[in-house]
Amino acid sequence: MKTAYIVQTFTRQGNAQSSKLFNDPAVQCNTAEEAMNRAERFSEMRAGVLAISQAYDETTGDYGEMKVLAHYGEIPDGALGYDD
Repeated sequence: MKTAYIVQTFTRQGNAQSSKLFNDPAVQCNTAEEAMNRAERFSEMRAGVLAISQAYDETTGDYGEMKVLAHYGEIPDGALGYDD
C-alpha cells in the first residue's frame, strides 16, 4: 500500500451577516512532514487548514482510514471524518 499526503485549505467568503467556508484546491505532498509544514504555513493565510494522510492500494482501489496530521482554524463540519 502507498500513502497519500494531502493539505486542504479553506477560505471564508461572504459578508459579516452571511459567510461560508469553501474548499481551495488540495495540495499533494510527498511526506507527512511536508504536509504538516505546508499546513502550518497556510494557516497564516487561510481560514482553515487540514493536513491528512491516507493509505491506499492502487491495485484494488482500497483505502485505509484517514489520519489527521494537523488542523488549524475553521474546519467545515464533517471534514475531519467524524462529527466535529
